[in-house]
Amino acid sequence: MRSIALINHQGLKVKSGIQLQSPSPPIGLAYLSAYIKQKGLECECIDACGESLSQIAPYKGSDNILIQGLSNDQVLDRLSTDTKIVGLTCLFTQSQPLVSDLAIAIKKRYPHIFIVTGGEHPTAIPEDVLDNENFDAIVYGEGEESFYELCQKVLAGEDWTGIEGIIYQNQNGLMVKNLPRKRISEIDGFPYPDWDSWSIKNYINWAQVTGINLGRSMPILGSRGCPYACTFCSNESMWTRRYVMRDGKDIVDEMQLMAKKYNVNGFTFMDSTFIVNKKKTIDFARELINRNLKINYQIPAGTRCEAFDADLLELLEKSGLKNFALAPESGSEEILKTINKQIKIPKFLEVVKMIVKTKMTFGVFFVIGFPEDTKESLKKTLSLVRKLASIGVDDITVSKFTPYPGSPYYKQLAQKQKVRTSFNNTAKMINFFDSNGQSYCDELSEKELNRWMIWCFFNFYFISIARRPWRLLFNLFDFVTTGRENTRYMRLFSELLFVRGKWKKHQKAST
Repeated sequence: MRSIALINHQGLKVKSGIQLQSPSPPIGLAYLSAYIKQKGLECECIDACGESLSQIAPYKGSDNILIQGLSNDQVLDRLSTDTKIVGLTCLFTQSQPLVSDLAIAIKKRYPHIFIVTGGEHPTAIPEDVLDNENFDAIVYGEGEESFYELCQKVLAGEDWTGIEGIIYQNQNGLMVKNLPRKRISEIDGFPYPDWDSWSIKNYINWAQVTGINLGRSMPILGSRGCPYACTFCSNESMWTRRYVMRDGKDIVDEMQLMAKKYNVNGFTFMDSTFIVNKKKTIDFARELINRNLKINYQIPAGTRCEAFDADLLELLEKSGLKNFALAPESGSEEILKTINKQIKIPKFLEVVKMIVKTKMTFGVFFVIGFPEDTKESLKKTLSLVRKLASIGVDDITVSKFTPYPGSPYYKQLAQKQKVRTSFNNTAKMINFFDSNGQSYCDELSEKELNRWMIWCFFNFYFISIARRPWRLLFNLFDFVTTGRENTRYMRLFSELLFVRGKWKKHQKAST
C-alpha cells in the first residue's frame, strides 16, 4: 500500500517576448522519492507536467502564459484513495499559485490527506504559503531527512510537531518554525535520482530541459549550496552558505549509468554554482576524460570565475563542457560592493579572455535596476557589455532586477512596503523582460530600465555580429543541419520560429 504521494506541479510557458521558459524534470522530487524508498517507504509519483507535455491550457493569471501538463482533476484521478500524505514542491515563486491550486483541489476531494510542501519559495516566505490553510506543514531547507521523519511519524499516528526543519501553524493559528536541520554533508552516499518514477523519457524526447539543446540530454546535480551571499539571491535561506560538491567519480558514475539507461548524450548541471572547489572540479573533468564516454554537458545557471585558469579550462573543454555562463551582474564596482558580489572586474576580464580562446561557447549574465542603480552605474555596465562583445563572448542576458523572496533585498523592500509579503504576481515574476513590470530602482523608472535593457542587448549583438559574422553563420548552419543550439541566441531563434508555434497548436488541440 502506497500511503505517500509526491506530485510535481504543471509547467509554465510564455507565448511572446524574449523570455525563455521551459519546465525541467523535477530533480528535487526525484532525489526525494529515491531517498525515502531507500529508507523503506513506498510512494506514488505523479508528474503533472511531464506525464502530458502536449497538453497546453491558458493560465488564468495572464494572457501571455500557458500551463503545460495535466489538469488538477486529472491529477486527482491518478491519486490513490488510500493516500495519507501528499508532498508538493515549489522551487520558483511563479509556480506557487499552481501548487496552491493543487493543494486546494486535493483537500476538497480528500480532506483527510496530510499535505506537505517544500522548496525555495515555501522556505523563503512560509507565512505566505501557510495563508493557504490546505497545507499542513512545510519542510524548509534541505528536505530529504525532515520529510522522511515527518512521514514516519504521521503514518504511525505519532506527534510530529517537534521535528527539526519543519514549519506549521499551531492550534491558535500561529506559525511555528522549528530549529533547522543540520545540512547533509555526505551527499556521495545519496541514491541517484529516481527518474523511473517520473516522466524523464518524455522530457528528453521533447527537449524539455534547462539550457540550450545539444541533443538528447537530462539534468544532473554535482553540488549543493553556494558559499557566497549575494544580496539579490535566495540561496542562503534555502541551503545556508555551506557548499558541498560530490566526488568526481560519483558524478561520472551517474552520468555513465544514465547515458546508457536513457540513451542520452548530454547533461545539464542544475547547480547554483558548479565550479567552486577547483581540486574536485579537476578530478571530475579528468575522470570524465579517462572514461571517454563521448558525452557533452553544460552549466546554464552560471558559475564563478575565481577558480578558472588555462589548465582548468583545457580540462573542462576536453571533458565535454560545451556551454556555460558567468555572472558578473554589473559593470559598476560600486554596485558589485552593494550586492555583495565578490568579484573583481579586471580578474573577470582575464578569465573571459582565456575562455574565448577555447571552442566552448559561453554567456554572461547582467542584472539592471538594483535599488542603488543610477544612470552612471548603468553606463559602466553598458561599457562592460560592449567590451565583452569586442573580446568575443557569445551571449549576454540582461534581466531587470526582481526581488526574490528569501533574499536580503526582498526583506529590505518588504519592510519599506515596496513589495508585498504575499507575492502572487506570477506574470511579472516569470518574465524579466516585461516592459510593464515594476521598477525597484530609486532613480530610474520601469520604462527607462526597459530602454537600457534593449540598448544593452542591441550594443552587444551589433558589435558581436559586426566583428565576427562567420560565427552567426556557422551557428545557423549547424542548427539547420543538426538541430543543435550552440548559443542562447540560437535557442531564442528556435523558440520564436518553431517552438512556440508547436505549443500554440497543442493549445488548440487541448481546448
